[in-house]
Amino acid sequence: MESSKKSKKIGQATPKKMNISQRAEPEGNSVKKKNIPKIASNNKVSTPKMKKSKTPMKSKSPKSTLDSSFDETNMSKKKSKQNNKTKTSEKSKSNKSEVSKSSTKRKIETNESNGWEQAIEKARGQPDGGTFSAVNVKSDDAEESTWSPEKKKVKKSSVEEKKEKKPFKVALKHAAKKFKKTGKEESSKAGSGKEKGVKRKGGNADTSEEKKPKLEEMKKKDRKLVRRQQKDNFEVSQKAKKIWEQLRRHNTTSEKRAELSGELFKLVKGSANQMIFAHDTARVVQCLMKYGSVEHRNFVFEELKDDVVAMSKSKYSKFFVKKMLKHGTKAQRNHILKCFYGHVKKLIRHAEAAEVVEYGYNDWANAPQRAALVEEFYGPSFALFKTPEIKTLEQIMTSEPTKRETILSNMRDALSPLIDKNILAHSLVHRIFSEFFTYANPKMRTEMIENLRESVVHMLHTRDGARVTMQCIWHGTAKDRKVIIKSFKTHIEKIAKEEYGHLTLLAIFDVVDDTKLVSKAILEELIKSLNEVAADAYGRKVLLYLLSPRHPQHCHSDIVKVLQQGDSNASSKKDATVRRSELLDSVSKPLLQYIVDNARSLVLNNSTLVILSAILTHAKGDHSSALEAVAKIAAEPFKAGNLDENFHIIEHPAGHLTMKRLILNDKERIKEDNNVLFSTILMEQIGEGTLKSWSTCNRGCFTIISLLDVGNKDVNERIRLDLTAIRQSLTKLDFKGGQILLKKLQDL
Repeated sequence: MESSKKSKKIGQATPKKMNISQRAEPEGNSVKKKNIPKIASNNKVSTPKMKKSKTPMKSKSPKSTLDSSFDETNMSKKKSKQNNKTKTSEKSKSNKSEVSKSSTKRKIETNESNGWEQAIEKARGQPDGGTFSAVNVKSDDAEESTWSPEKKKVKKSSVEEKKEKKPFKVALKHAAKKFKKTGKEESSKAGSGKEKGVKRKGGNADTSEEKKPKLEEMKKKDRKLVRRQQKDNFEVSQKAKKIWEQLRRHNTTSEKRAELSGELFKLVKGSANQMIFAHDTARVVQCLMKYGSVEHRNFVFEELKDDVVAMSKSKYSKFFVKKMLKHGTKAQRNHILKCFYGHVKKLIRHAEAAEVVEYGYNDWANAPQRAALVEEFYGPSFALFKTPEIKTLEQIMTSEPTKRETILSNMRDALSPLIDKNILAHSLVHRIFSEFFTYANPKMRTEMIENLRESVVHMLHTRDGARVTMQCIWHGTAKDRKVIIKSFKTHIEKIAKEEYGHLTLLAIFDVVDDTKLVSKAILEELIKSLNEVAADAYGRKVLLYLLSPRHPQHCHSDIVKVLQQGDSNASSKKDATVRRSELLDSVSKPLLQYIVDNARSLVLNNSTLVILSAILTHAKGDHSSALEAVAKIAAEPFKAGNLDENFHIIEHPAGHLTMKRLILNDKERIKEDNNVLFSTILMEQIGEGTLKSWSTCNRGCFTIISLLDVGNKDVNERIRLDLTAIRQSLTKLDFKGGQILLKKLQDL
C-alpha cells in the first residue's frame, strides 16, 4: 500500500514539472520571456528542498509519551514525502540539461545556416553606440539574444540610461535638499543635547551662543522690527522720533523747543532725502520745518529742493511740500511752483500730487504764476516757453489769433481725460474748463457738454466751476439739461446753500422749459428742507428768485448780468414769463403754509423778514391764513418799556418793520382789487385798548401812522374812535412818533 501511494504521488507530481520544462514555445513568442523564469524557478526549488531534506533529520527526537504504532505511521509518511521531493529535484535537473542541449543544437544550426559575415557579427557584437540591425528581427536571432547575457545587459543599459540621465540642476537641487535635511537633523540633535545638558562637540558649553531664530518663526511684530533694523539710518530715525515727541507738544516752552530743534537738525542733516519718504520720519522733518529756525529750514530745503516733484507724488512727503509753501520764504515758494512747470498735466491726474498743485495754485500762487501753471494745457510750446506779461487766454487770443484753433484743440484733448470725479474737484481744472467754454465754437462746446453733463455736480462749488455748469445748462440740449438736473438729486439743499452753487439753480429756473421736471427734481426737495434753506443767506436768494426773479432789491446787478448771458440760448423755446409763472404756481402754496407754521420765528428774525414779506407779496393763492397768523402775534398784550428778551412784535427791531411792510403792501392790494388786506385782518384780531398801548412807544406810534396812510376808511374810523380819548396825553409825548400821530389824528 505504501508503495502504491508513493507511485501515485510521484505520478501526480512529475507531469506538472514535465509540462513546465518540456513545453514547446508558441510561434512568435520570445524565448527570453519564457526560459529565464524556468532557470530561476529550478534554482529556487532545488536549493530550499535540499535544506528541507535535512530538517526532518533534525526533527527526529525520541517521544516516549506517544504510542509506538502512531510514531511508525508518521515517520513512514514523512519519508515518502522526502523521497518524492528528491526525485522531483533530480528530474528537474535532467530537464534542465535537456533544454541546454537543445539550445546548443539550435545555436550550431543557426550559425551554420548563416554566412560567415553574420557569424563574425554575432561573435563581435554591436559596437558602442551602434543601432539596432534588421537581422535581429528574425526569430532565431531573437532566441540567441535571449540566451546571451552580454546582449541582455546592453539592452537594459540602453533603456535605463535615458531614465538615469538627469540634468545637472536637478542633481544639484537634490544635493541641496539632502544638505538641508542633514543640517536640520544636526540642529535638532544639538537642541536636544542642550535641553538634556549635553555639551556640544568641538566647543565649550559656556561659550556657545544661542542660535538666532528664523524670520518665519518670529512673530509679525518681531519680523517688522528686524526688517526695520536692517534699513539705513535706523538708529538716527529712532533718536529723531524721540526728540520729535517732545518737540511737537503744545506745552513745550520756546527755549526748550529751540534746543530740541537744534538737536533734531543735527540728526536730520545729511539724511533728509532718505527720511522724507518714510511714513514716520517724514513727520519729523515737517516738524523741524515748522518749529526750526530760518537756518534749519534753508539748509533742509537746499537738501531737498531737487526732489519737489517726487515728494509731491509721495503719500507722506507731500505734506513737507505743503509745509514749505506755508512756512517757507518767497524764494522757496517760487522755486516749488517753478518745479511744477511742465508737469502740471501729469501731476493734476496723480492722486497725491494733485492735492499739492491745487494747494499751491489756490492759496499761494499769484496771477502770473497761476497763468503759467494753466498755460501747459494750451499746447507744448506754452509749457516750454513762459511769457510773464501774458496772464489770461484772452490776451493770447488777441495777440496771436492764428493759434486760436490749435489752442482750443489742444485744450479739448487735454481736458477729456480730466473728466473724473476726483480730478474735477480742483479749481485749476475748473478754470481751464471755463476758458474753453468761453472761446470754443458751438461744435466743440456741444461735444464737451455731452462728455461733462453727468459730472458737473462735482465742480459747481467754485466760481469757475459754477460758470462751467451754467454754460452746460444754457447751451446744452433738452437731454443734456435733463441729465444735469437728475445728477443734482439729493444735493439740492447743499447746492442752494453754496455761494456759487446756488447760481446754477437760478440758471435752471431761467432756461429749462420742462417745468414739471424742475418742480419734481428740484423744488420738491427744496420744499422738504425749507427751514434750512430759508435760514441760509444763499438759500433765501433761491427762494426770492422764485418769488420775484431778478428783482433789484434781492438780486445784485452783477449777478443779473451773468444770468443774462443765457437768455439768448438756442434750446429754450417757452416764454420766460410763462416759465416763471409755472414755477411760482408750484411753490406758492407750500411757502404760505410755511408762514402759518413758523410765523413767530419768521416775524421776529431780521434775516427771514425779507422772505416773509416776499412770500406775502408775490405768492399766489389765499393769503388770509398767513396774515391771520401774523396778526394774532401782534394782538398779544403789550406793555411799553418791557426790556425782556421776548420783545413784543410792535417794539421788536425786526417785528415792527415786518408790520410796517405788511401794512403798506395793502396799497398794492387795493389797486389790484384784492379784498384780503392785512390792515383789516389786524383790526379784527386786536381788542379794545390795544391801539392805546401801542401809542405809548415810538415804534407803536409809527405802526398806527402806517395804518392811517393806507387810506382804508374803516380802519381810519376805528383808530379815530380808539385814540380820541388820549389826544391830551399825546401832546405830552416827547418822541417824534407821538407828535406825528397827533397831527394825523387832527387831520381826520
